[in-house]
Amino acid sequence: MTTKKRQIKKALILSFFISVVVALLFYIAFGVFTSIITNPFFTRMTPAGWLEQLSLALTSALIGIYAGLTYYKKQTKPSIACNSLVTGGGVAGFLTFGCSLCNKILVFLIGITGVLTYFDPIRPFLGFLSIGLLSTAIIMKIRQ
Repeated sequence: MTTKKRQIKKALILSFFISVVVALLFYIAFGVFTSIITNPFFTRMTPAGWLEQLSLALTSALIGIYAGLTYYKKQTKPSIACNSLVTGGGVAGFLTFGCSLCNKILVFLIGITGVLTYFDPIRPFLGFLSIGLLSTAIIMKIRQ
């Protein structure tokens, strides 16, 4: 095996490891912060359902994949478009799996009634938006 092939293999293994670690760290950190993972530090005002758990898992996995690809393609120049898509996808994902009533900014801006009436019904669409933005960023990163 040539040196170049060894370097590529090493980079692939390391980028896979980075992907898994970032995904797990994101899942644990945001799972604890949004109280999807039960913990003594944070409490959730509304129970976490399948939407929140699925959204957290998919968002974590996609952000982990993007982090691994970013490491693997570190020789290429950074893409502002990809980073913006990942940021938007992460925010949309957080708004999807986070507790709407616990989000003090939302409650301050539109009130509890507004959150329950207007924001809660669009959360599934934010989840689809998050997955779409993160997937698009991954596809763009692969094509770089």
